[in-house]
Amino acid sequence: MNMASHGGGPRDLRGRPLRDLRLSVIEACNFRCGYCMPADRVPEDAGLAPAGRLSFDRIETLVRGFAALGVRKLRLTGGEPLLRRGLPELVARLARIPGIADLALTTNGALLAGQAEALRQAGLHRLTVSLDALDPAVFAAMSGGRGRVEAVLEGIAAAEAAGFAQLKLNCVVVRGRNEDQVLPLLERFRGSGHVLRFIEYMDVGTCNGWRPQDVVPSAELRRRVAARWPLRPLPPRYPGEVAERYAFADGAGRSASSAR
Repeated sequence: MNMASHGGGPRDLRGRPLRDLRLSVIEACNFRCGYCMPADRVPEDAGLAPAGRLSFDRIETLVRGFAALGVRKLRLTGGEPLLRRGLPELVARLARIPGIADLALTTNGALLAGQAEALRQAGLHRLTVSLDALDPAVFAAMSGGRGRVEAVLEGIAAAEAAGFAQLKLNCVVVRGRNEDQVLPLLERFRGSGHVLRFIEYMDVGTCNGWRPQDVVPSAELRRRVAARWPLRPLPPRYPGEVAERYAFADGAGRSASSAR
């Protein structure tokens, strides 16, 4: 984020007004996904010290400042944000800030079943859930041996019951590990109204052992999907959008995305 202001609030590197803000509420995570926080490189207690977090009061003050400068969309992230105690209280405070028109949260979903209703009642608008596999063994391996896919699916069901009509489901695809889960995921959620987003495995600062041969390019994924279910491209929603968006040609589901 480029915080330089040229009049009218903060702007990005192209000089366009910034309208979106991503805010980490906690650095800790209960998973150790190899592409993000591998257990052999990230200490077990990473991000757990309360002294390293902004208080709810400070977060609210920060968001109010950004809203006054023109930010309209706010996404809460982590680590795993549902580990932050009292998160629905924070959501309620942020939802009341004038100018914030869209409030979203990204989660691994493991703790979502017990919090989905409270988050909805607090004013959360949208949810993004990470879901790298449907196969229990593959999912467990992708989460560093920490996650159960059943818990995430229960969280998705709880979110639906709470009124989150359209979820974004993120799958980071790593060659040789979970690329065979792409079609099962689409089979499971086609027609559900949820949007599946397949994300290329990326280097995150030399801490995840990234290798180019482990990347499944978005074009390859798109060919695999289209061979099973024909796709039609969707136009960008805004200039410079990096995700390629597609809809199923048969109308089953609004879109499948290939994020780069």
